[in-house]
Amino acid sequence: MKFSIITNRNEKETNVKNFDNIENELHNCKKTDDFIIINNTPAIDNAIYLQAILTGKNKFTLEIRLEYENDFSQYGIEEASKSSCLEIFRNYFEGHLPDLNQWEDITKYVKQHYYKTEVGLNQETVHPSFNYYFKSDFYYSISEFYSPFGNDAGFDAMMEAESFLKNDDANNFYLIQLIEEINIESYDYDEKRDNENLHFLVHDHNAIVAIGFTNLKVNGFIMQDVKEKTLSSLRFLNQVQNHENYQTMMEDLNKIEAENYGE
Repeated sequence: MKFSIITNRNEKETNVKNFDNIENELHNCKKTDDFIIINNTPAIDNAIYLQAILTGKNKFTLEIRLEYENDFSQYGIEEASKSSCLEIFRNYFEGHLPDLNQWEDITKYVKQHYYKTEVGLNQETVHPSFNYYFKSDFYYSISEFYSPFGNDAGFDAMMEAESFLKNDDANNFYLIQLIEEINIESYDYDEKRDNENLHFLVHDHNAIVAIGFTNLKVNGFIMQDVKEKTLSSLRFLNQVQNHENYQTMMEDLNKIEAENYGE
């Protein structure tokens, strides 16, 4: 059995020679959000890593992932003491899993939710956080024009963004690239300047809105720069078309705290 370790203090993966290495790193978790991840080869009863993050004074949240041929499960437990954390990691290092019946199955929160033609778009095929924030039926429509995915530009952009995300997990942090490629000159509507090309501008802004909501649909979060561009495009579309769905989308999206790079 081979183990390696990653921490927020040293994100370069290094081999673990003995449990003392793990114990020392756990003791070095002193600030909130300090973390330690133990990877192992081969899997231990399908488990491929165990991680802990410091969430309070000597309190840790632990997560463990089990991978299968075409799927995975992830479990978590909160408010674990340092002594409990050490015991769980020691047992894991010795090849024994904790009793996962005592842990919460958090798979649905960490799994990415991609569109499947045979299933369609509904509350069961999006991230649980998406359901929490977006209650209106139009969010789940692929035919309602005034919605993130119901117009041609929006649906195509969703599929392109999902393909981009599937290609590499790290692309969650680079969705802004897809928006920048659309090359919007101005997010402020100007009747004299924009009316001649208004059809194309509406198409492009619909695409940007879809990219932002795809970030939320797939992952349950949105990056700050993507959120800002999504809101700007919604404001443009509302200026041009003045539809209540745009107003609802802006109101709902503004309730979400976006993620920032490096946090």
